[in-house]
Amino acid sequence: MRLSASGLNDRMSRREFLKVIRLKNDLKPLIDKEKCTGCSLCAIDCSTKALSVSQSPERDTYQLLLRQQACDGCGVCEKSCPEQCLRLVEKESEQDQAGDEIKVIFEDSLSRCAECGLPLFPQAMAKNLEAKIRMHRKAAWPFHLCPSCRITTQLIKEG
Repeated sequence: MRLSASGLNDRMSRREFLKVIRLKNDLKPLIDKEKCTGCSLCAIDCSTKALSVSQSPERDTYQLLLRQQACDGCGVCEKSCPEQCLRLVEKESEQDQAGDEIKVIFEDSLSRCAECGLPLFPQAMAKNLEAKIRMHRKAAWPFHLCPSCRITTQLIKEG
């Protein structure tokens, strides 16, 4: 049941219900790869796990994966994207609608700590954060260091 403009309870017709379901299932996430930082909030918030993250420290890659068959078009991923680079669009072909194959929709290289070599985060994220910090402060935050090496470096400077 839903509340109508008059305040009375109306029932959603079967036709309306099926239209809503069909519209959601006809959508797929699309990422603007130039804006995406690889923060993975969309994958974290995805209740159906249609979006997931794959990191390979051996190959220094970060991937955002889509399993289209699992996507219900709910839009949570779109709302959770801080860079507003993910949006839901209509599926274009039968290939978009069929199968359960996993597609890479974003890929980036992992940055590593300059001191110890520990994998950190996607390079796009580091570039984005560095640009934001430079815009507001003169001193740059050392994004090329892991938290442990950052502390060690700071202690050496003070000592």
